[in-house]
Amino acid sequence: MGEKQDKEQQLISLAEALKMEMIINQALIDVLVEKGILTHDEIMAKSKEIKIKQGIVLSSEASKKASN
Repeated sequence: MGEKQDKEQQLISLAEALKMEMIINQALIDVLVEKGILTHDEIMAKSKEIKIKQGIVLSSEASKKASN
């Protein structure tokens, strides 16, 4: 039972780390846009470019392609 608890704790820690990463990323985006350094469209275009270069397909994107 201890091993199961360890795995659950690791999943919780991973979920918390991902949430914190999302918060930090959003804060950076907000500051860059507010200061006029980048636009939201520039950030989204760069994100799309990186996803294509790395071959990343999100599940939401895959389901949209499948329904078309």
